[in-house]
Amino acid sequence: MPDDSGSPEAPHTSGAHVCVVGHGAAGRLHLRLLGNLGFALSVVDPSAVAPPPGVPAFDRIHAAVRHRAVDIWSVCSPTATHVDTVAAILETDPKARLLVEKPLCRTWEIPRITALLASHPEARLVTMDQYRHTTSMALLRSMLRELAPQHPLRAVRVGFGKDRRDDIAAGRFVDRDHGVFGYEWLHMLALLREALPQESFDAYLAASPEPDHLRVASDPELVSAAAHEVAEAGGVAVELYSTVVGPAARGQVPMPGWFDLPVTADESRQRYVEVDAGLIRFGLTLDPVTLPQGTRLPRNTHWLTATGPDLRREWFVHDSPLDTALRWSIAALLSPSGPPALDLRGVSRIGLLAEAARSSRTPSVPSRLPADTPSIRL
Repeated sequence: MPDDSGSPEAPHTSGAHVCVVGHGAAGRLHLRLLGNLGFALSVVDPSAVAPPPGVPAFDRIHAAVRHRAVDIWSVCSPTATHVDTVAAILETDPKARLLVEKPLCRTWEIPRITALLASHPEARLVTMDQYRHTTSMALLRSMLRELAPQHPLRAVRVGFGKDRRDDIAAGRFVDRDHGVFGYEWLHMLALLREALPQESFDAYLAASPEPDHLRVASDPELVSAAAHEVAEAGGVAVELYSTVVGPAARGQVPMPGWFDLPVTADESRQRYVEVDAGLIRFGLTLDPVTLPQGTRLPRNTHWLTATGPDLRREWFVHDSPLDTALRWSIAALLSPSGPPALDLRGVSRIGLLAEAARSSRTPSVPSRLPADTPSIRL
């Protein structure tokens, strides 16, 4: 198998057929990016609305296979349907190459998906992990080695924020299984994995969340709206923070000072990684980036800084994490050696965190969403 931190052998993709299962927001994005890469495309979704010109749409998986053999299946259906969708694909195509949007499954479905793959040994599956292979994190690691080679890694902090309430009220996905941990937390774990030494990341995942070190803003409609976890991983201090209601959760879970980033009036997304090594602090602001003076950087531009005694350096990196991850995943699925072994520890982790959140006694504050907000991804 290829080194899962590197790039698998480049495959021959000319004429390869990718069938996208699910024509919601993720499915439409996959279609656009895959089309740009030159793949032949089709869609399986009985509710597909206006697929791109020349892209055939089918209401059943077996219909897509009858139309043309499928080289890769891109599963973009709602999370709650992922395992059933993978099972249906494997029933039709036992040697399927599957790319599945995150999260692959819900925590309690891990035994079933593991058994499904074990019973189809010639199948291959990778989970879409867009921040695992981002070039901006590769640059951060490189600068860490160059500027702080003798300094011990002291702390890693990762924060993702967005006010999703308008999207959810309009019918977008609500994760009632994991709450706030089901949206961006797996992305945050991917970035944490890239920042920590492997043994420290393994130690973090092996330890159960400590209730005294986890603050959660509960919500009657969203299950949980924000969370702040503080942990120790192999001698490195770890902080993870996320909100799906923007700053509205401050009353229950104060936003940490290191995550108080500048934003513009029309943009609530914030994505940030901070790494302390000795007296040097690295800060990576991921797209969308608003500079302190209010300047908004172009899309897919990321901003890395390094500060310390007599040190101030900065880099601007252009990279589409989703496009990079998609290219890596396709290459891994089609390469002769195949993808790395499936790692479901992140899914287990968000399940443990969600359970800890349900057990907390933090009072809930309504997010003012309609009572009939649907809980499906359209």
